[in-house]
Amino acid sequence: MKEIPFYTTSLLLSPVLLWQGLKARKTIPRLPDASGPDFGELPGADPFSLLVLGESTVAGVGIPDYKSSLTGQIASVLGTKSGRKILWKAIGESGITLKEAKEKFGSRLPESSLDAIVIALGANDVVKLNTQKRWSSELQDLIDICKSKYSDTPIFIAGVPPLGIFPSLPSTMRFVLGWKARLLDQASSYLSARLQNVFHIPMRKLGSISSEGIFCSDGFHPSIKGCSIWGEEIADSILAVYNKRFF
Repeated sequence: MKEIPFYTTSLLLSPVLLWQGLKARKTIPRLPDASGPDFGELPGADPFSLLVLGESTVAGVGIPDYKSSLTGQIASVLGTKSGRKILWKAIGESGITLKEAKEKFGSRLPESSLDAIVIALGANDVVKLNTQKRWSSELQDLIDICKSKYSDTPIFIAGVPPLGIFPSLPSTMRFVLGWKARLLDQASSYLSARLQNVFHIPMRKLGSISSEGIFCSDGFHPSIKGCSIWGEEIADSILAVYNKRFF
């Protein structure tokens, strides 16, 4: 997908987008991050260590605790379907962009070895209209940071959230930001296909079902149900890779 038509359309719609953006910023409520520890352990045999890096979804915005957030949901499915002991850790920050993540998260990476890394970013880059070229470069940088510390660990790039279905956004914003989300997700797919031991996980389920019940009260962040659906999709992709190796 070329970006010139996107930016041409966005420029033409800029007066409407500016007005709708200011209105959305005033009307969308701010929800707190998840409470409790951002790490956990699920019983089983043969420990499997999972790290999830990301934005507000990984920080658990709108979710009561980390066990119910995206990371906890991924871990739960992995444990249930594999029978393995899952050691999980979430490193998330609300409002963070990919550029900021690569600058901040490197120093926070665990010292222990990992079996899978999930990167779940993109919503804030969509809102800020990051370009495909810059997104790919910054994603490559973050992947390189992870690989420098965990050279053999598979890295899974979660799909960019489909802002085109976010109920809190006005229709014109949904159209434009949904388009931009698809552009960035396509860039993630292209980059992952070129890299060894890096896998892109497109978000198919959440974007294809009714939005009822899958968002928090702010209409912007996924609810426990939304995190469960997305988490299962990510976990199944991790299992598909490991089934070919160890499980």
